[in-house]
Amino acid sequence: MDLSFKKRRKISKDWAVKLFTKQLENIHQPPTNIYEVQSFPINNLIGAQRALNQVDHGSALWQHTDLWHTALIYIEKGSGIKFNRTLVDLISAGIDSPEKFGEFWDEENDSAMGYLPKAPSSKTSRVRMKQTSYIVADLNEGEIIPSSIDGNLSPNVPHRTHLISSMTTGVESHKGLIIDFDGWLNSNPLKHFESKIIDLSFTQDIVWTANIWRDSHGLYFKYIMCDSNFQVIDQAQWYDDRWSYIWYYDKHQSFLTHK
Repeated sequence: MDLSFKKRRKISKDWAVKLFTKQLENIHQPPTNIYEVQSFPINNLIGAQRALNQVDHGSALWQHTDLWHTALIYIEKGSGIKFNRTLVDLISAGIDSPEKFGEFWDEENDSAMGYLPKAPSSKTSRVRMKQTSYIVADLNEGEIIPSSIDGNLSPNVPHRTHLISSMTTGVESHKGLIIDFDGWLNSNPLKHFESKIIDLSFTQDIVWTANIWRDSHGLYFKYIMCDSNFQVIDQAQWYDDRWSYIWYYDKHQSFLTHK
């Protein structure tokens, strides 16, 4: 298992070079196909199954209306981890060969055991924050106090959140696959749940579904994970009432809710 996706811990230089080399290979693989579904609702398991049966496994599907935002993917066993932001940031910073990575490792670590070195800044995070999204926090409104969220960051901030982990798609920025959501929720319960599902994808196929909807006070985020027969194996839901959200949608996207 790729230890770099867990809590930061010491690994061997040889293992780090293997991870880096694999990331170079992944970058040159064909990109993930991404499709917007406009003809029928996919915010339920019947619609999700119907849509996923029409595309190749590993394709990401999304749908945004005036009432819901949904993203889906069928992850085949063993194909879950394609992307490591730390390594992609290094490649973007010019560390673009195993030899350069080895030299950079030696600069950052004083032995054959050490920590996966990081680039001075995250290009992927900067790009993602500039990416268009249909659901964005209204920063002019600021933090809403009190909220139902117990956890805190310092300061509390909304994050640009992936509905399907970029580790399963290799896709860092796409308006159909990212939204704004509370930063603490994203960094803690969402991240822990996603890690559990990604680990599970090493041993079985996973149907990954994410559904977003809102009420007058906040934003709901619900994961439903299924097996290859579309039987539910795990699910979780969170509610973000710490921020006010602006919900954009294109004219054609209200068709499914008003026909």
